[in-house]
Amino acid sequence: MNQLTPQEDEEEKAKTKLLNSFDYLLNHNGSGHLEVNTKILKRGQKEITIQCSRCHRFVVDMKEEKGGN
Repeated sequence: MNQLTPQEDEEEKAKTKLLNSFDYLLNHNGSGHLEVNTKILKRGQKEITIQCSRCHRFVVDMKEEKGGN
C-alpha cells in the first residue's frame, strides 16, 4: 500500500474535489458554475478554493520550479 504524506494527501483531496465538481456539473440537469482560485500564503503554501454550490478550501505546499511554470 502506497502511503501519502499529509501534503500529498491534501493535494489529492483538492484534485479529487475539482474532478468530482466538474463531473457533477456535466451530469447536472441545468446550468452551473465552477470557480477555482489560488492564493499564495506565507511559509511557501498556496490556498486553493473550489466553488461549486459550496466552497471547499485546501492548503498545499508550493513546489519549487524555475521559470515560473
